[in-house]
Amino acid sequence: MRKTGRRSFLELAMTGIIALVIFIWNRLVYHHIEMEKQKVRILPYNENKTVSFLGNYLVVNQEEKTTVFSAHCTHLGCIIDQTEGDRLVCPCHGSEYDLNGDVVKGPAYKSLKIIPSKITPDGTHIEINGQ
Repeated sequence: MRKTGRRSFLELAMTGIIALVIFIWNRLVYHHIEMEKQKVRILPYNENKTVSFLGNYLVVNQEEKTTVFSAHCTHLGCIIDQTEGDRLVCPCHGSEYDLNGDVVKGPAYKSLKIIPSKITPDGTHIEINGQ
């Protein structure tokens, strides 16, 4: 029978502690991500405005249809917060999108992400689930 030295015991104990910390950290991060997915976000809704900039979201009203897009440019993720005519313009590198979220001018090459949403029954807010 071989004796375990103090050094071997401490190495084993530290390995166990590190593994436990990593396990707990992963559980906390995973739980936070799952809670974020379940959140319902309520945004103010103004059907009279063609484009509304609401933080991480763009709301576009056209032809009896309301679409919510991610306001993050698909090039490098800058927040789109301005329009020029009927185009959504990224202030960082000049990418432009039409009101359907499609790229009109690069450097972006992917369309804006459409966010599933619905207008509340009273017509004053937009409800976004899990985004």
